[in-house]
Amino acid sequence: MKIKFKSALHRKMFTEFITANVKNPYLSRNEYVAAVFLLSADKFLWRKARGALTGYSVNFKSLDIAGISTEGYALFTAAKAVYHGSVDISLHELCDANLIDDSTVMTIFAGVMLFRNGIGLLNWRF
Repeated sequence: MKIKFKSALHRKMFTEFITANVKNPYLSRNEYVAAVFLLSADKFLWRKARGALTGYSVNFKSLDIAGISTEGYALFTAAKAVYHGSVDISLHELCDANLIDDSTVMTIFAGVMLFRNGIGLLNWRF
């Protein structure tokens, strides 16, 4: 399965961050890569998340998510759930088309696949 980015901007933000901050992404923990993937899928969320990221961890407690969209909140919640191994977003919420659009749901599923199978799914070089 090939992982798709939500947009060209998503690909750019994720790639630039990983390239600049991670020595060898293939040795990074899957939960970290998946969280960065999900957080970088929304421009507004990404601006807020950058300060909470290092080259190997995400400090979700320091993230101020005030003002993010419903989709941004879904991405944040999914990133946090994948990173901490918890269930903070329900299948019912993901299936509600009035809450979350299809491209955001597909991005969340892609993030889960990255968590499950690792960055190799992206099939590109750093």
